[in-house]
Amino acid sequence: MKRIVLYTARHCAHCKSAQQYLEQKKLSFRLCDVSTPRGKKEHASLGARGVPVIKVGDKILHGFSAKALEKALKI
Repeated sequence: MKRIVLYTARHCAHCKSAQQYLEQKKLSFRLCDVSTPRGKKEHASLGARGVPVIKVGDKILHGFSAKALEKALKI
């Protein structure tokens, strides 16, 4: 299984949707809050400007789309 990292912000509804989707699918993922110093650094290293950002292996998804995530995961 590819490693999944979800970059989020506390008050982001789309981030919450992405997190709920991953949890419903029982997928293991690491949650990274972009308001923390470590989270800001990781998020910036991806060249991302908004949230949510989902990293699946080496693939970066900007925003949340169940269809795009399933394609990246090949579910």
